[in-house]
Amino acid sequence: MKRWLTLLLVLALPLAWGQASLEELNAALQQAQQLRQQRIEAARAAEARLKQLGAEVQRKRRELEAVARDITRLEREKRQIEKSIAGLEGQIAATEQEIAGIEAKLGRLKGRMTRLVEKLYRERAGRYLPLLRAQSLSDLLMRAGWVQYLGASDVRLVETLSALVRELHAARERLVNLLQELTKKKSEREARIAALEAKRRQYRAVLAELEQKRAAEEVRIVELNKAAEELERQMQALAAQLEAEKRRLEEERRRREAAARAGRTVGPSFEIPRELVGELLFPIPGGRIVTPFGKADNTWQVIQADQNYAPVRAAADGQVFATAFYANYGWNVLILHADNLLTRYTNLQEPLVRTGDRVLQGQIIGYLGGSAIIPPNEMWFSVILSQKGRLVSVDPAKYY
Repeated sequence: MKRWLTLLLVLALPLAWGQASLEELNAALQQAQQLRQQRIEAARAAEARLKQLGAEVQRKRRELEAVARDITRLEREKRQIEKSIAGLEGQIAATEQEIAGIEAKLGRLKGRMTRLVEKLYRERAGRYLPLLRAQSLSDLLMRAGWVQYLGASDVRLVETLSALVRELHAARERLVNLLQELTKKKSEREARIAALEAKRRQYRAVLAELEQKRAAEEVRIVELNKAAEELERQMQALAAQLEAEKRRLEEERRRREAAARAGRTVGPSFEIPRELVGELLFPIPGGRIVTPFGKADNTWQVIQADQNYAPVRAAADGQVFATAFYANYGWNVLILHADNLLTRYTNLQEPLVRTGDRVLQGQIIGYLGGSAIIPPNEMWFSVILSQKGRLVSVDPAKYY
């Protein structure tokens, strides 16, 4: 933004010099129009970038919302899996408890059968004694049936309990496998949630950066619009001065024509205060005047050097009043030699002096060749004098 304010000040320099020429005013107005167009185009480009950033912000917000929905869904699935895991763990504990009870019961039954077998083995033939004590055939048959029934019942009970234990072990194994599968799913959900959380943090960072860029573009658009408005005001001022200068020149032309018809000359006479600056030094050593002051209403003289990019010297002692760059005319240096005397040097490369520097007569202040339209071996040299409250360009050739 400072750069454009500097350019506005540069554009205002011809106004500060007072009686600027039509060509200078036209050049300043043209440059102001170019700068204004550049500001308009820059503002349009900034608005396009702002629109693009707005679309990108909306897209990132939608993606962020989608990630948030996925995280919510996965967390809900994780809670359901955790609930299922808790239920399976309870079932596994109950199954293990049931298996322990049946195995204990089966152990007791096997112990009883073992003791019975040992007892029968010790009694050997005596195991049939109860059968011999039967009082009748029916009693004998009843006793023998009960012995067989008790033996067969114990065997079936053992087989039943063993089958139940095997079934419970298989059920426990299925529950453990299911528990492992659910635990794996839970781990997968947790990993996906962690990845989505990282993605959400990344999206939030990108979104914050986009918001900052959008705010910066909005500020830039405001600044560009202000610069364009300032340039518009500057253009209006330049146009008004241009019209005023045209009217003045037309009035001057009419006066000259009237004076010529009357056989006399009119016009102010301006003299350089030689007691303050002495004789002016020719600013380009070895150069020559190729276009004199006043030709084609020029307010300067064109000095041609014997080579391109020749050095330019200060015409007298003084202080650098201003340095300004014009796209078409290169660098301009103004030196204040007295309260009412300025010299101006046009078509310089970047000068060797800065505003406020003290310079001596003959000191090199720069080199030719900074203009896009003036040859690199020519310079426009002006002498500007203040008399009676006016700044007027005078012929430098009278004071070398």
